[in-house]
Amino acid sequence: MATKLEKDLTRETTILIDGKEIMITISSEQKINLKLKGNRKGNVEIPIETLYNQLTGRDSEKQTLKKENKTLSIKTNNKKDKENPMISLNDLRSQNAISTLDISTMCKFDQIIKNTIDAMKDEK
Repeated sequence: MATKLEKDLTRETTILIDGKEIMITISSEQKINLKLKGNRKGNVEIPIETLYNQLTGRDSEKQTLKKENKTLSIKTNNKKDKENPMISLNDLRSQNAISTLDISTMCKFDQIIKNTIDAMKDEK
C-alpha cells in the first residue's frame, strides 16, 4: 500500500544539468516542482494531474465536457484571372496545407509542389 501524499517529498537526481543536480519536489498540493540545485530561480512546476493527462494522451477537457461535433468550413476565392486561368502553385500549396489529407500524403504532395516552384525560380 502506498503512502498518501500529505507532505512535501524532495529528492536529488543523479542527472546533471549545467553541472548541477535536479531537485525534484512532489508537494502536498499535488504538484511536481523541478529546479537546479543551488538556484533560487528557475523553478518549473506542473500539477500531477496535468502531467498524467499529457503523458497518457488524455485531454482533461474531454473528460469533463461533451465533445461537440463541428465541421470545418473552408471558403475559397474562385476568381480566375482572364490572362492566366491556371492555378497558382502557391495557392495549390496553401490548399494542400489545409486539406484533410493524411500527413504523409500531404508532405509528399507539398514536396512535389515545392520542387516545381523551385524549378520555376531556377528557370528565371
